[in-house]
Amino acid sequence: MPMTPTASDIKSKISAPPKKVISWKQVPQVVGTISTLDGLKFLSDCPKGIDLMEIRLDILLSKGVSPDRIQEALAGRTAPVLLTLRTREEGGAFNWRSRQRVLFFLKFIPFADAVDLELINIPRLGRVLRAVRRLKRDLVISSHSLKRKLTPLRLRRILLQFRKTRAHVYKVVGLARRRRDLRVLAEPLLNQSHMRLAIMASGPLASASRLSLPALGSRLIYVYLDEPTAPGQPSHKTVFSVGDLRSLFTPKGA
Repeated sequence: MPMTPTASDIKSKISAPPKKVISWKQVPQVVGTISTLDGLKFLSDCPKGIDLMEIRLDILLSKGVSPDRIQEALAGRTAPVLLTLRTREEGGAFNWRSRQRVLFFLKFIPFADAVDLELINIPRLGRVLRAVRRLKRDLVISSHSLKRKLTPLRLRRILLQFRKTRAHVYKVVGLARRRRDLRVLAEPLLNQSHMRLAIMASGPLASASRLSLPALGSRLIYVYLDEPTAPGQPSHKTVFSVGDLRSLFTPKGA
């Protein structure tokens, strides 16, 4: 495991390009994740059908990809980019010191068109949120429950917390082992459609959620362009047969 990088490792003086417009009214948006050095090539050659590319900065840095190389690739992007920099508790690759994480955000926000911030960390990311507002970048606020299923009560509390911070999309990821877990995740899409929600599952029904919940109004579909960044995440080249769909929607032990 490489040493945790610091913002002082960034030596380049590359100018950030103008912000690209994201068509949030188009639902769903297909988000292609990039998490490898080789995957950076997609920034200058965005695959057909991808609306938004997500740079998983935490994973790239954990693999030893230099910050300068990432900024250089971002400067030549041909499609809008979502910047994500997660801690391990959010499903990321590093246990970041808060100050270093903030400094990395501040260095990279000018090179992105939207930024993903975790709901529970919003109080610790005031400087980052102010930079997002000042630079007029779009905002996605996420809440991840990767190891514990979301009850209706917990989900309602998350939605109430979301309302405290204005964002373009509010994203929820919850563990789904059974169909009833998936039904809990689906409920806000039917009854809180005005909130611009993106909801998906982790666990055995992760793939099923990525196919079914967008039909109910979930705003984002995540696919990977190089390597999966989450269990159940399909490739942007994935093609499903009817038989595949049946197996995806039948959790083990159901």
